[in-house]
Amino acid sequence: MRIAVSCTALAMLAACSVVVVPPEAWTFDPTRPPPKTALSAQELAALTDRIAQLQLQRNEIRSRIAGQADVWQRQDLYAQLHGIGMELSPLERRLGTVAAGR
Repeated sequence: MRIAVSCTALAMLAACSVVVVPPEAWTFDPTRPPPKTALSAQELAALTDRIAQLQLQRNEIRSRIAGQADVWQRQDLYAQLHGIGMELSPLERRLGTVAAGR
């Protein structure tokens, strides 16, 4: 019985490694890293401008949340804040990878 349980656990662990680990990880060669992401100056300026605009909107909504006494109004503002955060996060991540590549 112990052998059957241990073999089952081992098979499940092996299946997890195939499903969880992306295929690129199995063929990664550290001597040849992937090419760095590069953006033109115009694309980089547009990206940083959009990020700055979204950050200003986020800060404005946060200040409106702090001044709002009604709970239901705050919930609407939190929904707007969440939407801005969902748009802002990938842009900040992309800017971070571009900045790391320079």
